[in-house]
Amino acid sequence: MFAAFVAAGAALVLVAWLVVSAGVAFVADDAWVDGSLQERHVLSKLSSTIDATTRVDERPMLTKHVHELLAEVGSARNAAHRRLSAVKVWSAVFAALTLALAVAAGVLLHSLLRERRSLHDRLAAELNHDPLTGLPNRRFFCEWLSFAIANARRDRVHVGVLFIDIGGCAAVAELHGEPAAEALLLEVARRFRAAAREGDVFARLGASEFALATPNAHDARELALLAQRLRDTLNDPAQAPLADTPIGTSIGIAFFPENADDSAGVIAAANAAMSAARRAGRNHVAFNALAA
Repeated sequence: MFAAFVAAGAALVLVAWLVVSAGVAFVADDAWVDGSLQERHVLSKLSSTIDATTRVDERPMLTKHVHELLAEVGSARNAAHRRLSAVKVWSAVFAALTLALAVAAGVLLHSLLRERRSLHDRLAAELNHDPLTGLPNRRFFCEWLSFAIANARRDRVHVGVLFIDIGGCAAVAELHGEPAAEALLLEVARRFRAAAREGDVFARLGASEFALATPNAHDARELALLAQRLRDTLNDPAQAPLADTPIGTSIGIAFFPENADDSAGVIAAANAAMSAARRAGRNHVAFNALAA
């Protein structure tokens, strides 16, 4: 595209030079015609103040000279007209090239701006979302949780966080390869997203770790029921099994402000509770790090 613009610019310069050259030549031809028609010796030859004898003697020579002059003037005038026509033609070409170049520049600029906007949106999405599942990533989740906690602190309400570890992904990867493990995680993310409630934020924090934050959490029972629903959705008999090896979940639950006063503290508390649930065995839910 850059080479095309360079070529178009060079063509525009060439056409502009041709327009100027033709214009200069037209002005020169026209000036020569005017100068020739104002020759003093021709006018004096034709003047009635010269005696008749001189005119009679010089008439043949005068006639020849006038005819030659008129022929030169006519030729020069025709050349000037051709130059003027060339000026008009090259001016039209110049205008057309200028318009085409302006339109092409506008189209290119629009395309570049659209590509830049698309790249900006893509980079923003990659910065805040997990590339495999499309879920919010840890960065986005922490920022959103900080915002939710700030609102909860002002309104004196609770925020709940569920830290979820998927067990069995390593076995699937070992038996069937990484693509099979990635397909498993995609299906887990799809089912969790479908089970989450409106207003909840679900994110992927690590290789097999997910988290769900729910604002305005009322009590532990509410989050326990939510954890049970997430756990059941992975073993829903109405859907195809996730894998041919056992897949389970360990879920830890933490609250703001009971367990921590900021987003990092709540996530750490939920992670510690998840570790306690995992120590207790597959498909357990724990509310604190001391749970057995």
